[in-house]
Amino acid sequence: MVEQIIVTSGEHLNAGLAFESFKPTGGKSFTKQVENCIEQLSGFIIPEGEARYFVTQQTFFISAKSREEYDKRSLLIMEKVSKCCGEMIPATSIVAQSPARGSEIVLELICTRASKGKEIIYKSAGALSYTLVNHGNFKVVHATGLMGGAGDSIQESAEKAFESAVDILKREGLSISHIIRQWNYVEDIAHLEDPARATQNYQVFNDVRAKYYDPEAFPMGYPAATGIGMTTGGVIIGFIAVSDSDRVEVKPIRNPRQIDAHQYSKQVLVGKVTGIMGEKCTPKFERGKMVVLDGACNMYVSGTASIVGELTLHPDDVEKQTITTIENIFELFSRENQRELGVRFDVRTIEFSHLRIYVKRQEDFPKVEAVCKSMLNSKSFLFLESDICREDLLVEIEGIFSTN
Repeated sequence: MVEQIIVTSGEHLNAGLAFESFKPTGGKSFTKQVENCIEQLSGFIIPEGEARYFVTQQTFFISAKSREEYDKRSLLIMEKVSKCCGEMIPATSIVAQSPARGSEIVLELICTRASKGKEIIYKSAGALSYTLVNHGNFKVVHATGLMGGAGDSIQESAEKAFESAVDILKREGLSISHIIRQWNYVEDIAHLEDPARATQNYQVFNDVRAKYYDPEAFPMGYPAATGIGMTTGGVIIGFIAVSDSDRVEVKPIRNPRQIDAHQYSKQVLVGKVTGIMGEKCTPKFERGKMVVLDGACNMYVSGTASIVGELTLHPDDVEKQTITTIENIFELFSRENQRELGVRFDVRTIEFSHLRIYVKRQEDFPKVEAVCKSMLNSKSFLFLESDICREDLLVEIEGIFSTN
């Protein structure tokens, strides 16, 4: 089972899934905040000397105003992680998205409990660490932090990220079509001074993604995914992939209120043709994904925004955009969809295990938080400052929950 855990220092973690938001509990400088995070990480995975959880994937969200600052802070984090984890370094990503309320760093973990019949192996592909969870009849691969170098263009960074993804999957006997959940972070994702003369970074990324996706069949649909902005870093990719097995069931989830993103018309694709694929390609992802592993059913909600059909609603009103976004999430689990998926529940009363909320403007955090917490029930809310994939979008929400 894929278990995602957001860690908070001092919080009691119940059996099974535990989801909490996490920030440093002390330290004014960035270095001290990083050290505080690592101390808590060490205490979490090895409480009183006995291993309780294995971290399969970890993401540090940090504030960074430039690539130079990002690289310096990333080096510091990885030095601390190496000292803490030794040779057992899980898949690790560092993303330039500032946390809400002044903290310079937030740590998000995806973990799995140790148990009989489950083997957790920390592996590497070149300089990249990734995590393999072997369940016997099937395997789960966690990889993140796949990216290019400091001098790379968006296209070069995206291509290097996808090449790393293909390499890791090939090592495990899998392909891109086995990815169930993907995160795509793109520097300066949507902004364009002149759409007629310049290419948009998100469009460049979508064209590169299509280059690597198009040769695959994707019999279970594209991955659930998020395409979101970051301050710097080029392109960073993270994913969870699951091998074929009669113990695994994967189904895409469509939203009746929205056109599938991979079926968008050309009118919503921004900027001039990139030249990568000969034409501008649509975003290749599903609105959601149901993944059943050994009878445990996880619902992955892709990055969701205030889009109905294929058009943005309420471009100047963050509260209305947040409401529309949540309504889109509810509609994803309509009665019709539930019948097709073979499940039954009231989506308005379910408890999300975790929600990430991306907000474009720092000053909008209070409004967005108020709407989210009035309409959504979640064990954990993580608010991050980030550009969204369209200039007129102000908020985006993704999440996961489990159901029987």
